[in-house]
Amino acid sequence: MEGYDFASANPIEARARANYAQSPIPEIAPAAFRTTGGLRFVSAGGNGRSPFRGEKDNVLVRVGLAYKLPNETVIRAGYGTYFDSIGVNRTIPQQTGFSQATPIQASLDNGLTFAATNANPFPQGMTPVQGSAAGLATSLGQGFSFYDPNLKHGYSQRWSFSVQHMLPAQFLVEGAYVANRGTRLGISRDYNATPIAYLSKSPVRDTAAINSLSQQFPSPFFGLAPSYPRTLTRTNLLRPYPHFNNLSAVAPDGYSWYHSLQLRTERRMKNGVSLQVSYVWSKFMEAMEYLNAADLRPYEVISDSDRPHRISASGLWEIPVGRGRRFGAGIPKAADLLLGGWQLNGVVIVQSGPPLGFGNALFVGDIKAAPVAGSRRSVDRWFATEGFVRDAGQQLQFNYQQFPLRFSGIRGDGQRAWDWSLFKTFAITERVKAQFRAELYNAFNQASFNPPNRTPTSGAFGTVTDTQSEAKNWQFSLFVKF
Repeated sequence: MEGYDFASANPIEARARANYAQSPIPEIAPAAFRTTGGLRFVSAGGNGRSPFRGEKDNVLVRVGLAYKLPNETVIRAGYGTYFDSIGVNRTIPQQTGFSQATPIQASLDNGLTFAATNANPFPQGMTPVQGSAAGLATSLGQGFSFYDPNLKHGYSQRWSFSVQHMLPAQFLVEGAYVANRGTRLGISRDYNATPIAYLSKSPVRDTAAINSLSQQFPSPFFGLAPSYPRTLTRTNLLRPYPHFNNLSAVAPDGYSWYHSLQLRTERRMKNGVSLQVSYVWSKFMEAMEYLNAADLRPYEVISDSDRPHRISASGLWEIPVGRGRRFGAGIPKAADLLLGGWQLNGVVIVQSGPPLGFGNALFVGDIKAAPVAGSRRSVDRWFATEGFVRDAGQQLQFNYQQFPLRFSGIRGDGQRAWDWSLFKTFAITERVKAQFRAELYNAFNQASFNPPNRTPTSGAFGTVTDTQSEAKNWQFSLFVKF
């Protein structure tokens, strides 16, 4: 498909408007009722073969600078832009119109009578597969995704500034500022959401609004396509394109920004020892979701990939025992087979956990009291639940969401990984060598937990029910190199 036609009248508009005029709702006058648009297809109606029109003026920029100061100090800086691709690597085709589904509608009047039976589940017939022949009338009464032909290439700008200094004994220290700005990032957008003006602004459950928006009315589309029911809710009639359900496409509306301080020290291989330790302090913000489906702009919030603190260390030690090493250089080959050629490796990673969100939860307490820190936090009480309304009968519906998507101060469990390995290389012939590896993962058997339950109406709300890390385990292997 080539996209959605937002301007043309749908072929059923005249009949739908006549039907609507017989039983309109107060919010939309009969003269203002419209059924605009429908699918456009590639290679049809003058459209090209590609669902995207593309861009031809994107320029990749690379700028770098390095300057050596006295006393083994180097300053580096750089800037670059990087564009994403559209439809180059892999784009799954949208088969709407060519792959058709017919939903079973057991009742057309909310269960008062039943039209469909086991013997005849499709009394109105099945929706025919017409390809692009139906044009704007394709998939009437259904929802679908489409491609935006004007989709722009997302891109990121990256820049950095660092200072490196070489210390005695081959130790390198570095401090760097590293940042990234993402622009025109693709995010899913619902083009057929109920307008915000009709949602409740009440801070608590609004029964009157729920009853009003869920009220059923005669459908002006009934009989115009097999998938239309006899009645529609006020919510559906208020949609911009009421003759369809959800209409979604990837839009270039997303953006993000990242800033970090990165510290690193490294001891390059000398005397059989190398070591690398780094620390990253960062903040990652994004606008990659809509707080409400009908919002015009995505919501700026802490990214679910934000990890403020990360420490990583790795090193190896060629144990100085055996032929060609510091101790036992002249031991017999038989003894060297057992004692020589060993190498000890280690990797350590410790980082913060992800920020947590609760959806459109009803919260009446002090959000600053929700985090539980230190020894007071446990798998049975990961955060304070007292401020959340947990009664299922009081949950929000048809409310304009104002509760944030995520909270930087309420986080899931972090990651802690200590992995060790012991290697030994055997020289079988001059060209053939074997290597034995004994690898220990999660050496201290530390559990890293999955995020806690964040559904207020659940009995497990605020508790952790699963882990994301494996228990301590050994792995043994033998490689032959030739």
